Amino acid sequence: MNRSRFKALALAALTALVLPFSASAQSDYPTKAITFIVPYPPGGLNDAIVRVIGDRMSALLGKPVLIDNKAGAATTVASNFVAKAPADGYTLYGGGTSLIINPTLQGNVQYDPHKSFDLVSLISFTPFILQVNADFPVKTMPELIAYLKANPGKFNMATSGIGATNHMAAEMFRAKTGLKYTIVPYRGGAQAGQDVASGQAQMMFSASLEAIPFLQSGKTRAIAISSLKRSPSFPDIPTVAESSDLKDFDVVFWQGLVVPAGTPKPIQDKLHATIAKITAEPEVIERFKKQGVEIRSSTPAEFKAWYLTEEKRWVTLIKEQNLKPE
Repeated sequence: MNRSRFKALALAALTALVLPFSASAQSDYPTKAITFIVPYPPGGLNDAIVRVIGDRMSALLGKPVLIDNKAGAATTVASNFVAKAPADGYTLYGGGTSLIINPTLQGNVQYDPHKSFDLVSLISFTPFILQVNADFPVKTMPELIAYLKANPGKFNMATSGIGATNHMAAEMFRAKTGLKYTIVPYRGGAQAGQDVASGQAQMMFSASLEAIPFLQSGKTRAIAISSLKRSPSFPDIPTVAESSDLKDFDVVFWQGLVVPAGTPKPIQDKLHATIAKITAEPEVIERFKKQGVEIRSSTPAEFKAWYLTEEKRWVTLIKEQNLKPE
């Protein structure tokens, strides 16, 4: 037997031995703890939703789901980490809008938004509440616009970070109205909301879950909601679209289950089925509905279509407004 044929037979024998173990590992998944990466500090919307989802996943899959908050560089720290993680189903990611914004906005990320990840399922959709500090002398959208026009450049709009969806909402609102105000990025929505409540910043598009405590305490006031239609959870808050000339203004915070590219399909299928089951649980739906969050799953194809639509919209805004990392 010549040497090349011997090598071929040896490789075939090795493959025959390895493949059953690989298939078995996929069918037995998970066999150890899973890490669910959150790209923001604890206490924000993304973190709150992932912790509930992770807790239910742990119960359904029979293994611990550990939450790891990797904040930094407007979520790029987390995205880079996940892109380089083993594609074995043990590193999950609560990815959102910044995943597709940062490659254009920052330009120095270490991942490709289309090649580095596989999209398993959408998880949640949340409108933003445009809230102002309680002492800010406006109560309606027309009053806010008029006051900002009369005082150009004097006030701050807080955001939860560069590239975050509420940052994009602030940029879009500024671009469409021609208003002049300073956009101030924070390391997460919780800290930004606290500064609006204390008066360090005057206004913010806050995720509804994060805005509720400040609104209920009377430290902030709701001006409008960012979704195209009113939220069933906040029926008395008018939309930006209906209370201004911005008739097509429609911005929501979304997040989905993302895994490193190349994660085996059987594992992705199991994760998808688990997410679909969790997002259909009445207790989970009602828990977040009270806070203005819509919990629902999607197919990978639906997630991909949404991903591409969002990318086109926000990348267009970034380029048209020549936005740069601050």
